[in-house]
Amino acid sequence: MKSSRFAVRLMQTAAIVAFLGACSPQIDWNGQFPDAVTLAKIEPGKSSRATVQAILGGPSSKSVFSDMTWYYIGQQTKTVAFFPPEILQRQVIFISFNETGTVDSIGRLDLMDGKKVVFVDRATPTAGQRITILQQLIGNLGRFAPEEAE
Repeated sequence: MKSSRFAVRLMQTAAIVAFLGACSPQIDWNGQFPDAVTLAKIEPGKSSRATVQAILGGPSSKSVFSDMTWYYIGQQTKTVAFFPPEILQRQVIFISFNETGTVDSIGRLDLMDGKKVVFVDRATPTAGQRITILQQLIGNLGRFAPEEAE
């Protein structure tokens, strides 16, 4: 009797620990987070693209119309259970190059510099009738002519 109670309590305790462990937050780091010491190795006016790539690696993204600006993007997120992830930290380091391929400037943006994009969920109306699938099926009855044998 005592051993079965002990087994039940042990299973209940294990279930509670597993449940609480599943709800613990998961912290993820994505992208690149170069520190200040590493960035100090890149000198504007002296460092080339090859030097930047050797120090930081390839960029996360390049500017749209030319490769005059390289972006190194990283973010830290926290996810709890099934809830959407929460962004804890974001860092964007941009390195601009001049026409000769040397570093022109280095800048840093964080989460506060970003702007929230609001999506518009309107639908563009189209011309024509709005009919249901049932109306379409019934409307097609009798429209089919049998194929004529040649």
